[in-house]
Amino acid sequence: MPATARPGQPGAMNATQRSTVHLDPESWPVRAVGTDAMAVLGLVFAFVLFPLGIVFSALGLRNTRRDGTRGRGLALAGMTVSLLQLAGVVALVLWAAFGAGS
Repeated sequence: MPATARPGQPGAMNATQRSTVHLDPESWPVRAVGTDAMAVLGLVFAFVLFPLGIVFSALGLRNTRRDGTRGRGLALAGMTVSLLQLAGVVALVLWAAFGAGS
């Protein structure tokens, strides 16, 4: 019986009425937890265009933590590959600037 309804008033239930609220967990909608699209894009762009791989992997890491979606490993792999490529480019530029002439 609702807290505001008194016996004899509209909204009050008597002993023969049954509640229509069903608390069957099997009938509850289930939210499917999928793989985060940003994490997947981060890994793909890590091999194609690594600056975008860094951005998408960072977004994927944020989304997997915030939303609970899967794909954290994909985002970490994309970030790792992208950062390794960035380190390689920096090393190549430093070698070309300072080490190639000697």
